[in-house]
Amino acid sequence: MEWWLIISLLFGGMVFLLLTNLPIAFAFLVVNMIAAYFFLGGIPGLVGVVTGAFTSITSFTLLPVPFFILMGELIFHSGLGLNAINVLDKWLGNLRGRLSLLAVIMGVIIGALSGSTIATCALLGTILLPQMLEKGYSKSMSLGPLMGVGTVDALIPPNALTVVLASLANIDVGQLLMAGIPAGIIMSALYFIYIVLWLRIKPEEAPMYIVPKVPLKEKLRVTLRDLIPLGFIIFMVIGLIFLGVATPTESAAAGTFGAFVLAILYRRLNWEIIKKSVYSTVKVTVMIFMIVIVSTTYGEILAFTGAAAGMTNFIINLSIAPIIILIGMLVVVLIMGCFMETVAIMMITIPIYMPVVNAFGFNKIWFGVMMLIALETGLITPPFGVTLFVMKGVAPPEVTMGDIWKAVTPYVIVDILCIAIVLVWPAVATIVPNLMGMVH
Repeated sequence: MEWWLIISLLFGGMVFLLLTNLPIAFAFLVVNMIAAYFFLGGIPGLVGVVTGAFTSITSFTLLPVPFFILMGELIFHSGLGLNAINVLDKWLGNLRGRLSLLAVIMGVIIGALSGSTIATCALLGTILLPQMLEKGYSKSMSLGPLMGVGTVDALIPPNALTVVLASLANIDVGQLLMAGIPAGIIMSALYFIYIVLWLRIKPEEAPMYIVPKVPLKEKLRVTLRDLIPLGFIIFMVIGLIFLGVATPTESAAAGTFGAFVLAILYRRLNWEIIKKSVYSTVKVTVMIFMIVIVSTTYGEILAFTGAAAGMTNFIINLSIAPIIILIGMLVVVLIMGCFMETVAIMMITIPIYMPVVNAFGFNKIWFGVMMLIALETGLITPPFGVTLFVMKGVAPPEVTMGDIWKAVTPYVIVDILCIAIVLVWPAVATIVPNLMGMVH
């Protein structure tokens, strides 16, 4: 059977099942089982799928996933992230758009502590949105930064999505986790620049208001008490990986242990918080591991049938510059993000994209960083980005989906600009992994 027909059948079957509202993992599982039966030799093929399922999740590279999720859940449910927001609020003076800027700063810090885009959006939306609307901020200047900054979470460690992408794409987990940091800083800076410039043009969208002056002594006190300890958790994750002292799994375990200790020291840990955190961790981890199982099988079917090789040969023989093909691959991810969830996109594209990336000799870490930005941009891309619905859930009733789409659009454009920056200057993605090599 021709490679394009095999891919069309697999892809068409998955899209059809997803449209029936069948959960992603089960939709892929059904297609994989049918494909394994017909393409991998009947019953022996199905036995191979079951055997491969155990092999795919007994990988050391996936161990950071439950640790990162548990760490984020503990910080979220114990309210430690709220402490950091209060500290930075005290340091920001009488600035126009101070709450929008605070949202960006806090999104970066909470992202470095939790690694969950959804949790960051929910936390910031619950805390800052009512305050922003009360102070007279426009809906765009209130909603936009709260949703946009969630994209940075994929680039600042820890992030479970990064670990899964690295595992599926056969990229070094530690290097990919660290590679996104410069791009995350650039993206945050672009958000800052957009907010400041837009408020120069339309200052009425973020009226100035009187901010009570906080003595320097009080600022230093709350910083030492509430912010510096969280900084140690960030160091336990990022610093230990960078210095080569610990593997991503070990640093994830250290960060989780640090979150437990901090919650105990702040007297925020109780059985209710532990139950909520563990339940959420198990739920999300099972979902991710199911995704890894079915995605691995999907990739094996593509490889065994020759569909992956056929598509790769077709693409590399096109009389088109490789960089144009790479841009086209990222554009496909961005378009899919308008309608599909991140995990579904990753499962469909990675087994097809990576042979092409390898054939052209592209740096896998460079591609991985751009892929992460494109995948996370899908979470905020109208009309069906998941973060948009999270924001609708925490926003007041008068905020419509139209308001949310309008507010988030400039941040989608900034994200695309960030992809372009990484594309033009690959050093943005490779500088930290190269430094890690020098340190080690």
